[in-house]
Amino acid sequence: MKNLTHTFVLAVVLIILTASVASAEVPTTTGTISKVTVYRGQALVTRTVSVDLPPGASELIVKDLPAMIVPESIYAQTSDDTKVLSVRYREKAVSEDTREEVKQLDAQIEEVQHRLKYTESEHKHFDMQWQMFEKLKDFTLAAANSDLNRGLLSFEPVESLTGLIERKGLEYHKQRMELEDKIDGIKKEQELLDRKRNELVAGQSRTEWEAVLFISKNGSKKVTIELSYLVGGANWQQQYNLRANPEKSDVLIEYNAVVNQTSGEDWDGVALSLSTAEPTMVAAAPVLEPMFVALSNPAQTQQAVPPAFIGAAQARQFQESRKANIKKGITANTELNELAIDNQAFIFRAGQRELQEFQQQMAEISRIEGISVTYDLPGRLTLPSRSDQQLVSIASISARADFTLIATPLLTDYVYLQADLLNDSQTVLLPGQASMFRDGQFVGRSRLPQVTIGETFTAGFGIDSQVHVIRELEDKKTRIQGGNRIDTYDYRIALSNYKNTPVELQLLDRLPQAEDASIKIELVKTEPELSFESEYLRTAKKKGILRWDIKLPPNTVEGDATIVKYSFTMEYDRNMQIQPRRSGAPQ
Repeated sequence: MKNLTHTFVLAVVLIILTASVASAEVPTTTGTISKVTVYRGQALVTRTVSVDLPPGASELIVKDLPAMIVPESIYAQTSDDTKVLSVRYREKAVSEDTREEVKQLDAQIEEVQHRLKYTESEHKHFDMQWQMFEKLKDFTLAAANSDLNRGLLSFEPVESLTGLIERKGLEYHKQRMELEDKIDGIKKEQELLDRKRNELVAGQSRTEWEAVLFISKNGSKKVTIELSYLVGGANWQQQYNLRANPEKSDVLIEYNAVVNQTSGEDWDGVALSLSTAEPTMVAAAPVLEPMFVALSNPAQTQQAVPPAFIGAAQARQFQESRKANIKKGITANTELNELAIDNQAFIFRAGQRELQEFQQQMAEISRIEGISVTYDLPGRLTLPSRSDQQLVSIASISARADFTLIATPLLTDYVYLQADLLNDSQTVLLPGQASMFRDGQFVGRSRLPQVTIGETFTAGFGIDSQVHVIRELEDKKTRIQGGNRIDTYDYRIALSNYKNTPVELQLLDRLPQAEDASIKIELVKTEPELSFESEYLRTAKKKGILRWDIKLPPNTVEGDATIVKYSFTMEYDRNMQIQPRRSGAPQ
């Protein structure tokens, strides 16, 4: 029995040792970050791992994963005769941060601390010497004064001794100040290094994150695996530079992205993509539940009505709530159905005007935010993990442009240069801030709308100070006809061109509009005639907007200025008066 017990214990020990050896022999690698797709708020990182594994089942550890990883997003794929059986994520506590950049900073901090310790010790020793000097100085001066008073010393030796003490005192003071400045400099150097280290390890504990892969291999080839995972702390925002060259009817669109990534790992020489897609790990579609309706008293239900999604902010909030719940998958099925019920309930109760406004807002949001595009950037890019924003180029597009000047003297005395641009590239332009340049000079900031492939859009390129516009009321006449009052307004607009070349200009003004049939407004005459452009006739003209397409000859100023005149009448009840109605105000 005793021998059997010893045999059993020996077997257990052998099993434990074998397991330990097997664990120690598990290959470990970091792989190489090869591809990154940056979304809004997250990034999909792909590491390429190349390793020799024996045939059959093997275990592989991929270490140094970032702290901001989304564990449930980890997956691996391979090809040929190798299969990834499973991928497991784990956290492992470590005694120190093993990253090379942290080690280098720690070594620099240790060296600075050593210098600081030595310099402070030197300063402390110098203080002791200074205290001894002060005591010796006081003793020497007191003794010299005593000997001088007793006639044992003449004045000259005392004067020489005093000068020596003053010189030594100045030397001591200078050396002391130099040491204090040196200590301050070393402390600032240490603070900078500490700040760099804190930024590098921000949000990280002394923990390592690893992926454990179980792999089945049949052949003898080297195994290549792609390990992918989502990380937080990554975002990008589109940004533009538009450089206009009116002489060549051309605008260079520099489409850039401001990328911010604090994921905790550096992306060095990666294939970078930027995407507006919404990454989600949810595969199942939500389930549409039945909706039951009943009758109720409008006065009683008014208080219980959910907020109406009329304004842009409410419509956007509805869309964002729906997006957030979609990411939760089947667990948010109830919330998604409740949002849908609120939406339908609003539609049941809304009037035609409110319903139309809501639909317009939703359509605009869907147009801007619903589109999903991915930009694969050329070459290999490096983006370290840091809080600074980093600028990368998405595309450079040379767009054909039709330039014209826009004058709206009712709103401003300035004349602006404007261009209609055609996006004939293969790149969708997302809405974003733009810096505008004309002939190499910065003229201001603007915002680009969303522009799909083949779409035309309008961009402004600042004020043209060589073209002037002046609008004035020449005359106002009033007459009474029957029970009505008829007001006639005569306007004169003078356009001056200080350039040596002719320019094309679009002049805009307006007639008042009335939804009340008791107010009759009529354009009496205009010189020259209004524009015949088809889109203007179909839309803006029906809203009372007046537009003239004019070609201004060169050097036409003052008496030679181009003149535009127009007149209109307003007829209404003589006992009433005209009152403007603000946009959005109740009728």
